[in-house]
Amino acid sequence: MKLEDKHFPVLYEWDLREKEREFYTCRPIHPLLPFESYKQSNLDKINNGVKEVFLLVDESSSQNPLGRIMMFDYNPRNHSKEFGYYIPPDMRGKGLGFIMVTLLLNRVFSAENGLNKLYATTASNNLRSIGLLEKTGFTLDGRLREHYWIKDRTFDQLHYSMLQSEWNKSQKGYLGVSKNE
Repeated sequence: MKLEDKHFPVLYEWDLREKEREFYTCRPIHPLLPFESYKQSNLDKINNGVKEVFLLVDESSSQNPLGRIMMFDYNPRNHSKEFGYYIPPDMRGKGLGFIMVTLLLNRVFSAENGLNKLYATTASNNLRSIGLLEKTGFTLDGRLREHYWIKDRTFDQLHYSMLQSEWNKSQKGYLGVSKNE
């Protein structure tokens, strides 16, 4: 489901409690903004088309997000977007990332939006993320050597991508989700 106003307190809490944010991005890590500024900054980026945010929610309560997946950095020259995902520590290892990525692939590549490629990056030490990307059919395109500095250690950044033609050809239909939904 798309991010709704009522979900911001939970997302803010996730960011506030995450003790290892540096493990999940090679981008600069800034102090967390106060809640209202955090919310407004995200709303501005969403409303300006800079990013899209989707949530995996508990079916019994749409106010209980289980994970977040975002698309950003649209490049009109090569018809691509980057995406990233986050699952809070207490929900990791339950297959939720697989569900989120598969639903996103179905949504993105069944839509008439002209998107040809979806890609993600991860650190070479993030074995769960590597496993998720490979399990959902992403291809390792390349590696930026020593691109992450985490607690005075360096790790490579791995670049994975999926082309629309690859997704369409695979016809995986994970979770019984039709490509036309």
